[in-house]
Amino acid sequence: MPDDADKDSLVEKRWLDALAQGDPGALAGIYELYGERIFRFCYRTLGNRQDAEDVAAETFLRVLRKSNELRADAAFRTWIFRIARNLCIDKIRQHRLLELPPDLQYAGGDEKTALRLAVQQALSELPFEYQEPLVLCDLEDYAAKEAAEFLQITVPALKSRLYRGRKALKAKLNETWNHQSHE
Repeated sequence: MPDDADKDSLVEKRWLDALAQGDPGALAGIYELYGERIFRFCYRTLGNRQDAEDVAAETFLRVLRKSNELRADAAFRTWIFRIARNLCIDKIRQHRLLELPPDLQYAGGDEKTALRLAVQQALSELPFEYQEPLVLCDLEDYAAKEAAEFLQITVPALKSRLYRGRKALKAKLNETWNHQSHE
């Protein structure tokens, strides 16, 4: 009996084949498979809902534009996430140039919301080379091998970045909470 990954792979292959043949409804099927994951990745990377929506939409437009180059194989997931990653990097560079403040989308009073905001803020203050592995492995549940391939680094390099990133994130959160407790 096929597992969920096998089913997703077969569905993905059908949609990619249909898209390559010019079926206009195929992009909706691909979006159904990847839309939420791409948005989540973009949101966690950018920390801003509007930018994440824009980047996710642009990701699927690029898939459509390059539909004649698509291959229905295991590399598609890596390819589509790499498009999203590159667009996120472009957006971050754009924001740094414009010096826009971070989006405080989760403003509210409950502790879970405050914790989520604190983690997102601390994550956004880390070097990008640490942010990406943390988002991919700890938030998006990528396997180390797949995340390393996506980032085009070795698995040991990924694990090193994860270790350093987790350590830096913990330090940032401790710093934030210690500062708040003294106010």
